[in-house]
Amino acid sequence: MILTKSSGTILGPLSWLLGHILNAIYNVFYSINIHSIGFSIIVFTIIVRLMLFPTNLKTTRSSKIQEYIRPEMNKIQKKYRGKKDQESLINQQREMRELQSKYGIKMSAGCLTALVQLPIFFALYRVIQNIPAYVDKVKGLYTPIAKAIYSAPNGVEKLQAFVSDEKSLKAYVKTAGKIATGSDASTSDAGKSINRVIDILGKCTGDVFDKLKETFNAVPDVVNRIEENVNNIEKTNTFFGINLTEAPGYKLSWALIIPILSFVFQFLSMKVMPQQSTGDPQQDASMKSMRTMTYIMPFFSFFICLSVPAGVGLYWAASAAIGFLITVLTNAYYKRADMDAIVKKQMDKAAKKMEKRKAKGKKSWMERMQDAAQGQDRSAEARANQRGISKYGSYNLKSYSPDKNDDSSSNDKNSGKPQAKYRAGSLSAKANAVRDFNNKGERK
Repeated sequence: MILTKSSGTILGPLSWLLGHILNAIYNVFYSINIHSIGFSIIVFTIIVRLMLFPTNLKTTRSSKIQEYIRPEMNKIQKKYRGKKDQESLINQQREMRELQSKYGIKMSAGCLTALVQLPIFFALYRVIQNIPAYVDKVKGLYTPIAKAIYSAPNGVEKLQAFVSDEKSLKAYVKTAGKIATGSDASTSDAGKSINRVIDILGKCTGDVFDKLKETFNAVPDVVNRIEENVNNIEKTNTFFGINLTEAPGYKLSWALIIPILSFVFQFLSMKVMPQQSTGDPQQDASMKSMRTMTYIMPFFSFFICLSVPAGVGLYWAASAAIGFLITVLTNAYYKRADMDAIVKKQMDKAAKKMEKRKAKGKKSWMERMQDAAQGQDRSAEARANQRGISKYGSYNLKSYSPDKNDDSSSNDKNSGKPQAKYRAGSLSAKANAVRDFNNKGERK
C-alpha cells in the first residue's frame, strides 16, 4: 500500500525533514515564477550533499592519512608475512590497531559513512518519488481533481478500473482498492483516501489525464477540474521538455540524457578517486580487482535511471555530478596541503582522546574484540591441555605383568594387594619398567 507520506521510525522523520526542505526550495522558485520542480530537485540535491559533506570529508581525510602512514603499515605486514599461527595473527592485529589508534584513524570509517547515508538516500527517494505529498503547492494542483473523483458516484470504483487497465499505473491498483468510500468512511478516512487518490494522480502524464477525462466524461465536475489544473501540472512536472513523472525507458527520447549523465558522472567519479598502493603485491591485486568491480556501479546507475521516474533520475545524476566535483576539489586540496601538519594535528587529537578513554577505564570496540579473541585462544589452549591430561590419565593398567624377580611385585603379593598387569609396550608398562629399574638401583 502506497501512503502519501513515508512512515517508519527512521524513514518517516527523515522524509518529513527532507520534504520540508524541498517544499521551502520550491516556494522560493515559485515566488520568482519558476514552476518546474526540476530546478528545486537540483538545488535540493546540492543542499543534501552539503549536509553530508562533513562525513565525506572525514572519510577522505582518514583515507589520506592511511596513505601517508602506508610505509609503517607495510612494515608490520612484512614482519608477519607468511606467519599463519594464531599468536602471530593476533599480534599483527594488535600492532595494526595500535598504529591506527596512534594516528586516530578507523578502517571501518568508510563503511560507517555509507551506513549513515543509506537511510538518507531511501528517504530522498521517497520524497522525490512522491513530490505532491511533501510540496504543498504541487499537492494543491491535484487536490481539486482528487476530491471531485472521491465525491463522484462510484468515482473510486471507476478510478480502480482505470488504474487496472492503464499499464503505467498498474503498480497502484492495490492502493486504489484500499480507498474507503461512502458512509463507511469517517472524516479521517476521507482525508487519507483523497491523499491516496493524489498518489495515483501524481503518476499521471498528459496522455493519461486525457484518458481519465474519457473515463469520467459523464461526471462534468471531474472533467472540469482536470482541464483547470492539467496545464499547471504539466508545467510543474516538465524540465527542459522532460516529464519528470515518467521513466525514460528504453525508447529513444530526450529523457535519455538523464541516465547518460548519471553514467558519465559516476564513471568520472571512479576515475578521479585516488588509488592506494599497499606495497604488498597480493593486496594490490585484490584492491585492483575490487576497483574493477566498482566500475559496474555506473552501469547499474544507468539502468536504474531508465526504470524510475525521471525526477528520481535527475536527483541521481545531479548527485553524481556534485560528487565528482567534490572529489576533484578535495584531491586538489590534499595535493597542496601540508600532510605533516594534518597528521600531527590528527595525532594530537587521537592522543587526547586515548588519554580521556583510559582515564575513564573504557576500551574501544576493536580493543574489546581483540581481548575477546585472546580470551578464546587461551580457553581453547586450556581445553586442549585438559583433553591431553584426561587421555593419558585414562590408560588401563590391568594388563601389565611384572617380572617374576621384581621385589616390588613380591611386596605387592606379600601385602595382599591385587597384582597390577599392564599391556606390553604401553606407556604405563614403560613407566613402570623405569620405576622398577630405579628401585633395583636403590637396593644395590
